[in-house]
Amino acid sequence: MAAEPTLCAFLSKVLCAHGGRMLLRDLRRHVELSEAQLRAVLLRAGPERFLLQAVAAAAAASEGGGWDAEAEVAAAGGGAGGAAGAEAAAEACRVVAVTAARLCARYQRGECPACDQLHLCRRHMLGRCPHRDCWSICTLSHDIHTPVNIQVLKNHGLFGLNEAQLRILLLQNDPCLLPEVCLLYNKGGCPPFGYCNLKEKCTKFHVCKNFVHGECLVQTCRWSHQLIHAASLRWLEDQELSISSVVNFQIISAYKHAKLHQTLEKKDNSASTEHSQDLEEQGAHKAGAAEARPLVPVPALSAGQPCPGQPERASEK
Repeated sequence: MAAEPTLCAFLSKVLCAHGGRMLLRDLRRHVELSEAQLRAVLLRAGPERFLLQAVAAAAAASEGGGWDAEAEVAAAGGGAGGAAGAEAAAEACRVVAVTAARLCARYQRGECPACDQLHLCRRHMLGRCPHRDCWSICTLSHDIHTPVNIQVLKNHGLFGLNEAQLRILLLQNDPCLLPEVCLLYNKGGCPPFGYCNLKEKCTKFHVCKNFVHGECLVQTCRWSHQLIHAASLRWLEDQELSISSVVNFQIISAYKHAKLHQTLEKKDNSASTEHSQDLEEQGAHKAGAAEARPLVPVPALSAGQPCPGQPERASEK
């Protein structure tokens, strides 16, 4: 078997060459491994690299074309299954490519000479840079093979990806490549529009901004966690954005949200258990101290002896 970093890089490359996700059985055709061996490699890499999800037969049949985007998101139960869900009995298992690599926001403003993030033109990665036909004019790099970018890709185990494959991977993982989230929607008011006066005409995502960044701490958030619905599909198509990539972003984000709350619940349960144990220990300590305290006998007082703290009476003459 090939060394796993090399194999994982190859699997990421294959996934991104096929839209960022594939069924496990289809991915296996590209490697000389059994399905059990391939699953083991993916699980060892973890959901930070490959998200495995059990999917129903209908969703499996729709992979690769002619699919319903809304049904596609719902197929995995909102993404909560994750790698563990792939272990359950199911008709099929799909694999979604995941990465922590991101475009550097400060570089977009010309403020960062080098860092641990990709230095690439955001508009170019979206296919919208006005200088795409003459990229040397653009002040931002269009080259994924600069020394900085090569090192970042190497650090994330993504060596070997071409620009188109990297674009697919970033589109479904990096929030900065999504359409802008509506801040007025997030400021308050009532769903479905919050304080956004444009309502249905708004060309920004009416979605929880914390969810998009993997930071929503509310289990049942009042703001939408659904990027894919009938209204958004229309303007995503109008803006010529990859709906498949947004679907993948939704799947990955929903998994992260579920995982975050599992972690928070474990911490709460652990803290509650520790608090109860502390109270029990304090109670036991107090009870033990009371039992161990010796009884102090009270000395008998003679009839003529004054009580402690009382002044002696003057002797009679």
